[in-house]
Amino acid sequence: MTVAVSRAHRWLVVLPAGLALLAAGASPADAHAVLTGSTPARGAVVAEAPQRVVLTFTEEIALSADAVRVLDPAGRRVDDARPVEAGGGSYAVGLRGRLPGGTYTVAYQVVSADSHPVAGAFTFAVGAPSATSAGTVPAVRDPDSGPVGWAYAAARFGAYAGMVLLTGAVCFLLVCRPRGRESRLPHRLVTAGWAVLLACTLALLVLRGAYTGSGRVGDVVDVAAFGEVLGTKAGALLAVRLGLLATGAVMWIRWRRAAAPAGAARAALVAALLLGSALAWTWAGAEHASAGLQTAVAVPVDVLHLLAAGAWIGGLCVLTTALTRSDAVPTEAVARFSRVAFASVCVLVSTGIYQSWRQVGSLPALTETRFGLLLLAKSGGVSLLLCLGYASRRWTARLEHGQAPVRHLRRWVAMEAVLGVAVLAVTTVLTTTEPARSELSAAEAGTAAVVSVEASFDSGGPGGRGKTDVVVDPGRAGANAVHVTVTDPSGALLDVPEVQATLTSSAGIGPLPVPLRRASEGHWTVSGFQVPTPGAWELALTVRTSDVDQITLRRPLDVR
Repeated sequence: MTVAVSRAHRWLVVLPAGLALLAAGASPADAHAVLTGSTPARGAVVAEAPQRVVLTFTEEIALSADAVRVLDPAGRRVDDARPVEAGGGSYAVGLRGRLPGGTYTVAYQVVSADSHPVAGAFTFAVGAPSATSAGTVPAVRDPDSGPVGWAYAAARFGAYAGMVLLTGAVCFLLVCRPRGRESRLPHRLVTAGWAVLLACTLALLVLRGAYTGSGRVGDVVDVAAFGEVLGTKAGALLAVRLGLLATGAVMWIRWRRAAAPAGAARAALVAALLLGSALAWTWAGAEHASAGLQTAVAVPVDVLHLLAAGAWIGGLCVLTTALTRSDAVPTEAVARFSRVAFASVCVLVSTGIYQSWRQVGSLPALTETRFGLLLLAKSGGVSLLLCLGYASRRWTARLEHGQAPVRHLRRWVAMEAVLGVAVLAVTTVLTTTEPARSELSAAEAGTAAVVSVEASFDSGGPGGRGKTDVVVDPGRAGANAVHVTVTDPSGALLDVPEVQATLTSSAGIGPLPVPLRRASEGHWTVSGFQVPTPGAWELALTVRTSDVDQITLRRPLDVR
């Protein structure tokens, strides 16, 4: 191995950090956009129709005409289809005309700053709640389900696999530099990795419009949607990746055909390393690292993580193939790859610890969220890889001294390669899973936004059967609006003579009378009711259905 190649090897670690700094600069937020508030609030009952609906997310989202839709009780769209930024992570859409009373549905389908589609829906009421046209209320679609979602997931995994193979083959060729007949294998694997990455990137670009939109197979060929995709961050970075692959192909062909002097070869090596770093940046700049805490650090760390994984796992695939094809792999090449693998593992462990802290944040989140459980599975796989790698290094040392046949090393390296591909599959799923920090933020936002309690009743008299729906908004200690809706068994509003309510805390506070007043038929409310402390409360709701018939319902109520 020449001095020039050794220096180039060091550049493999140093150059990505400088290049990836170009991707930094997003404001801190939790990766994956999470709806944390709205005006009107989720489940709220307002006296007058608002002029607009405002949604607040934890991070920036991409807007389109259909990003936020507001439907009236009959299922007709009443927004102006022109959502705009309202500042502070909020986005507003105007409402058309004078809106009648009843329950309105707000549905949103947006793309968060880390390029993942996020969807949801909630309701609010004007005057009093009413029935809604359930057939027209949009369902929250899982973007990763259905043929388009499955095809997109397969293309995403293929792109990672192609990048890993391409990185590992180039690293093996430049750093280990096998001589003679075996040197043709890394060249072929470089071509194979490039082809897989190119094909899967094209597939991602074609599928993305339907993936983030309707999810219908027919929309894959929608030219207008394809144009919109190119205008998004994710689409632009996929296009950049295609350009980098084309540039790399030209450089690769010229390098293989030219008998260049040593200085030119070193320049080509540096250019190849820059291209590899830029390719890794097209992932880091569009996914979890690009949104959340400390993006200026997270993006270059993610680039290093991907390059180190490629050098290790991709190199293992190359070495496994070489050992399977022939026992004549130079011992020097195996020893050099062993050193490359050790350096890659050190980078992977250090960057992985940082990424885990950033995306999880607490030990309970490791076991309470899907992301945390997947991360534990990935960590277990990496730990097994480290054990297998240790065994492989021992066999490599014995091979260097002529104390062991190649077939023993082949067995260990093959197991490493297979397990490495499994870890890569888990990593692919992790990139589409909501980080633990975001999931916990969403749970906290959901529980704190509004507290709702439903209870059926039967006072025993004529017309004494029905259901009550109690909403406490925002469900926190302090001032709250309390809304009680009374309906009959068919769901129609039921006008009862009187509704009374009290709250009693498990800490011994109360009972506190809730001064409800009749707002309209079947609707009782009070604004500014003070809940003194958070914790577990008991709601006692008395519904009088006639001069002599009444019933008291008791339900737990958690206030944050």
